[in-house]
Amino acid sequence: MRRYTTDETTSSSPSSSTQSRHFACADTVAREQNELLRRDLRLVAASIEATGRDALSAASLAPYARTAPSRLPYAFRAIRLTSADTLYDLGSGDGSVVVEAARRYGCRCVGLEHDAELIAASRALAEKHHVAHLCDFVECDLTTLSVEALNAGIGAARSSPTVAFAWLTGGGLRRFSSKLKHLWSTAAVPFRIVTCVDALDTCCDYMRDGVFAEPCADTTWDVHRGRFAEFGVFATPPRGTSLETWARDEDTTDDGEDGV
Repeated sequence: MRRYTTDETTSSSPSSSTQSRHFACADTVAREQNELLRRDLRLVAASIEATGRDALSAASLAPYARTAPSRLPYAFRAIRLTSADTLYDLGSGDGSVVVEAARRYGCRCVGLEHDAELIAASRALAEKHHVAHLCDFVECDLTTLSVEALNAGIGAARSSPTVAFAWLTGGGLRRFSSKLKHLWSTAAVPFRIVTCVDALDTCCDYMRDGVFAEPCADTTWDVHRGRFAEFGVFATPPRGTSLETWARDEDTTDDGEDGV
């Protein structure tokens, strides 16, 4: 967690005040995410103890862990989400990311999740927030996801993704990196990617590879670390857009309490 110096917290200049508020918001996001991770991983451990079932089945890249709600506005801004987009949440869990994107932006959203119970909960959440007409939740093993499926479009609307949201923990992201790079490189409709906590170019699988785990050497990514990196949010531009071009158009508006 970031610690502030006396100059950072007491300066009366507008730029210093804005910067302090920016970092304070980032700390709030980090605290909320850490608490959610602790809570969700305790539930995973309890489930394993009760059932004897490994948290990582053949169809699962990472244990279920929710994205901090306070992080979502920054993730959506970092990836420049609009009402014209179709967002795919890769491992959508309880559907909260999909529902929030649909609620805030009115965009088409698709949640891909391998757990049938979580899909049912996601559909109920979309109904509760009156965005079910914008949301599809599809049972899907991400490890077998094909570019043909993306090109055809998944869900009732058959819309290909323009944005992919990926919060899979570092290990899950590392295991999915090569597959995701193939999809990103070959999909008919170029799409941009936002990841949370871990970035595609530095993610490691400590569970599988131990303390000396390293990023994937054969899969390279261009990742933008702009003003939202402090919130644990990292963007990869769509195929054909350089980091320089992407950076020129970054959102520079001030942060509100909820990132908007």
